[in-house]
Amino acid sequence: MFENDTLVRHKILGYEGLIDGQTRMKLIFTGERGCDSQYRIKIFGQDKRFIAPEEDLELGDKDKEIELQAKFKKARLKRKVKAV
Repeated sequence: MFENDTLVRHKILGYEGLIDGQTRMKLIFTGERGCDSQYRIKIFGQDKRFIAPEEDLELGDKDKEIELQAKFKKARLKRKVKAV
């Protein structure tokens, strides 16, 4: 199980991003019977979130995780300043 803001890499598709929580999935949507939920993954520079089951993800590099967390924080602060 991954915690929020953990850097992960998708084993098949190769993208990297930070965990942004879990989404409960219905059988109709995924077609997978053994999958109750999937992880939401935020990717820097993209507005949409990706979703993937835990078995398709692997932990990323800890130093890169810290760097990416800082990028997201900086971008979030920029949006707040713009809104004011």
